[in-house]
Amino acid sequence: MLWANGGCYYNKDLRHCSCSLVDLTNVMSIVSCIQASSLEFQGGRFVDTEEYSLHNVEMEQVLAMIHLPLSKVVFANVVISEEFLLSFLNWVQRIQINVLAFVNTTFEGRSKKQQMSGSPPQILSLQVINVPSYPLLDRVSTFSGLSSWIYNLEDLTLTKSHLTGIPCNTSRQFKILSSLDLSENLLQDENISSSFCQGAFPNIKTLKLNHNRLVSFDTICQTLNKQNQLKHLDLSQNNLSSTSTSLCEWQPSLALLNLSDTGLEELPNILPRNCEILDLSYNKLDALNLSLPSLKELYLSHNLLTTISTVENFPCLQTLAINGNPIKTLQRGQLQYFRHISSIRADNIPYTCSCSLVHEMNEMTMSSLTFQHWPDGYICASPDLLKGQRVSEVKLSFFECHKPLLTVLICIVSLLVLVAAVICIHKFHQSKKTRLQNVQRVNVCSMQFHT
Repeated sequence: MLWANGGCYYNKDLRHCSCSLVDLTNVMSIVSCIQASSLEFQGGRFVDTEEYSLHNVEMEQVLAMIHLPLSKVVFANVVISEEFLLSFLNWVQRIQINVLAFVNTTFEGRSKKQQMSGSPPQILSLQVINVPSYPLLDRVSTFSGLSSWIYNLEDLTLTKSHLTGIPCNTSRQFKILSSLDLSENLLQDENISSSFCQGAFPNIKTLKLNHNRLVSFDTICQTLNKQNQLKHLDLSQNNLSSTSTSLCEWQPSLALLNLSDTGLEELPNILPRNCEILDLSYNKLDALNLSLPSLKELYLSHNLLTTISTVENFPCLQTLAINGNPIKTLQRGQLQYFRHISSIRADNIPYTCSCSLVHEMNEMTMSSLTFQHWPDGYICASPDLLKGQRVSEVKLSFFECHKPLLTVLICIVSLLVLVAAVICIHKFHQSKKTRLQNVQRVNVCSMQFHT
């Protein structure tokens, strides 16, 4: 159900209310949103201090009617001032907000007030997406209206904001932050070293650094191996193609490592030994020489592998993805190694549909093993007669599957027939010769008798 009251639209089914920023000057518009679990302010400009200060009392009264936690509050495509941000935080200080997000937002001016009028708001997560014009973290140390609550965040996202680093002193203040997303920025190796200085982000468990300008896997390891709580690290879409030579060791806590689309031609020497999930997809790997006894999920999609690597070095492996590799064929019995794996993705591969491959893959798909994207993604590339057919639809005759054996048998039978024929001919000639000799003896005896 959707209705409009003033400029706000409330979706009862989703409990989502969407307003323009200007609606904050119209108390009746906001009243229609008091049952919402999420608020979105889309478009508008709020920079003039006097314009919204006149509505402070009314807004505090209306927002005080919201008793349930808000899952998310979003400001998108707006222009606001620090002064307004401080006022808004005062309005919602009694409301628990799971996520406060600023998307495509422009901040203008500096607040004359530095302190909040009451207790800091109860905000668990802050998202700043595509906000390049405002160095938010640079202001934390001087703008107590931010520092009073931002250091208590559990989750912080700063993406697409041209971020080059976080001041060391600021990083050290995030005592309880467990998740940090700095993806799609301008971070370089030296920026990471300063941002994650000694004592920075002591409780960080999830760190996303994908799509930045990082180049040295060694430097990243040496910088982050102090984070003894780190469990999930995303380094995808960085250029980490240079060979690793360091003996740096990761913390035992690191269980998930994403190195997809990083230009790797060979594996680094310093992979976390307790890794449970490893993503190496979209690289240039043609061999896989590693042993990770705790590994449960391995993603090797779209590399240069021509054969399936043995899984004996991964005794706990449950999920394997090898799709998009030029494997072409699987040796007989090779798939039997995967019987303890619960899921495998091997589509988009130019299969050579031999009898053993077709038989074993059809057999495996009927077992407890799940073949993702079966059968549509498993297509024969050769021989020419089967090109374009699904592996599941290929029907090969007994003769086609045992052609070498049958050829040998035919040759043997032909040879035996030939040998038998030779023997028969030889015996025939021997018999004929014997008869002639007997006839000659009879004739000789007859002549002697008459004489």
